[in-house]
Amino acid sequence: MIDPRLNHSEQGFPPRYVAEARDALAAAVAKLPSTAAARLRQIEDAALAGEGAVAAARAKRDEVARPVAELRTTVAQSTAPHPGNLERLAQLEAELEHREEVLRRFQAERIAANVAFGGIHRALEALPSNARLVAVPAPEPKKGQTLTSVRETIVGLKGDIHTLETSAPTIEEQEAALRAAIAARAEAGRPRLDRAGRLKIAPTANAQSAALAVACWAFPEAVFERMVAEGALRESGAMPAAEKATQLADLRARLFEAEVLEETLLLRDGGTRRNDADPFAVLGVRVEVGVKARAA
Repeated sequence: MIDPRLNHSEQGFPPRYVAEARDALAAAVAKLPSTAAARLRQIEDAALAGEGAVAAARAKRDEVARPVAELRTTVAQSTAPHPGNLERLAQLEAELEHREEVLRRFQAERIAANVAFGGIHRALEALPSNARLVAVPAPEPKKGQTLTSVRETIVGLKGDIHTLETSAPTIEEQEAALRAAIAARAEAGRPRLDRAGRLKIAPTANAQSAALAVACWAFPEAVFERMVAEGALRESGAMPAAEKATQLADLRARLFEAEVLEETLLLRDGGTRRNDADPFAVLGVRVEVGVKARAA
């Protein structure tokens, strides 16, 4: 008789974060405009169809690969291969090369579809709960605009954004940031009386960290001047943070418009979607949060 204690099955439950991610995704999908929801279904269908297409292409490849392998073995083992075998092998090898190429193409399409589908899911899961998704009308490509030219624009805009994001702050902003860092460290070095009347500072990682904290509390200006003398400040940037933020917002808006246009051209003319394409541009929606979302 089987011990009933050994004859049981454990009920598995997904971790809480898995359930939360699933719920967040469902809530975000429910917010999608009808056109974007239809687009998401198309991309999901393409991902599923890609799996089937790869499986079918692999099966057809294998149909030819097996006799090719057998003929290659037969020819290799023969000192005087039969001309018919050589002719048949050449025909099958050409067919095998064709079917390998078809399989590679379907594999690339499957990867692109899975990357797009997975990227959209992750982007939707990460949306804040108060986000609003607004449909963006598909733009009409201008005369002469091609997928290549639009992608050149995208590369240029991304380069401009990176340059601006990594540009140095002004000297005034760097000095303010350094003083703020010294003030923050000084809080850890501020002496306090405990209940026994002993002076103590906040716990620090080591003695060097404690010494720095006390120096920042006791001699903040001296620490500032010494750090400046030691080269703590970089070469001054020309653009204040507020102006930089305005320009970055403009560049990102233009980038989004270019990526929406790119998706329009892809749907019209065909082609391979970039792996780093903006998921919301692919869906044709703009994300609004904060004041805009609440006002809507």
